[in-house]
Amino acid sequence: MPGVIVLAGGRGTRMGGVDKASITLAGERLIDRLLRQLPYDAPVAVVSPYHLGMPQVCEKPLFGGPAAGIAAGHAALVGAAESTTAIFAVDAPDSPQMLPALEVALASSGADVAVATLDGLPQPLCALWRTESLARALHELGNPRNRSVMRLLGLAKNITEIEGTAAVHDIDTLDELRERRERRTTQR
Repeated sequence: MPGVIVLAGGRGTRMGGVDKASITLAGERLIDRLLRQLPYDAPVAVVSPYHLGMPQVCEKPLFGGPAAGIAAGHAALVGAAESTTAIFAVDAPDSPQMLPALEVALASSGADVAVATLDGLPQPLCALWRTESLARALHELGNPRNRSVMRLLGLAKNITEIEGTAAVHDIDTLDELRERRERRTTQR
């Protein structure tokens, strides 16, 4: 079972500065929707400066970007003794559905990290790392504040990619949230 880092605390600027983790979809907060899709008893580090009513950590100083959030989550999971670490973002609340495929890809490839792709582009916030490879990449990255997650991914010595499903699509804007809500309504 992997350790899991959930990035849940950006500024949400494209959504008008809202806490994305607390946005509701089908009557459920995005953070709750994501967490319920994780394996039972997986060690989880939720990274957010917002009070979500659950154990969480945050990067210091706050709002240092996703790489800084990953570093804070990784530090919180040290000692969990998991050989792999999954990374998911709260604005793609169904991305944990990709975990079984990521596990197969990582195990069969011997790579440092398995990452989902969308339209041929890697989605580094839907990934499964070998924990020691993630630790090495974070060390090589140095200060993670305002550093690119793609740069962190580039520090992996060997990457395997798998085609992502609709579960990887994120919700970055109010229009995307409205579309997702409307789709759910019409699918009933």
